[in-house]
Amino acid sequence: MYQAHELRIDITDRPDGIRLARLSGELDLGAAPALRRCLTECLDHGRTFVVDLEAVTFLGSAGLQALVDADEAAARRELRWALVGSHRTVVRPLEITGLHEQLPLYPSVTVAARHLSETTSITG
Repeated sequence: MYQAHELRIDITDRPDGIRLARLSGELDLGAAPALRRCLTECLDHGRTFVVDLEAVTFLGSAGLQALVDADEAAARRELRWALVGSHRTVVRPLEITGLHEQLPLYPSVTVAARHLSETTSITG
């Protein structure tokens, strides 16, 4: 678990092999370093992961930048990942910045995991 400022991050390993990071609270400048540490750990672990933002109550520019950096690092390492968020607090900042077109955004963990599993069976 990571915790900073008003953000909590719980990490679990799902039975399907996907690492799941569930965030809750505010993802602002004060919390971005904790998110970066979490994402670095997920990337260093070297397997598919999902970042669940469903319980995030604020998504600021520092959090967006951490997600973009993770996306770029995952691409360099050829790791698959997904971002989950379906409510306005998450979707609106992604839409305003155009990041909804760049980041692998899904409406639920179930849909994200299904997509990642399908990608594995197609490419694996």
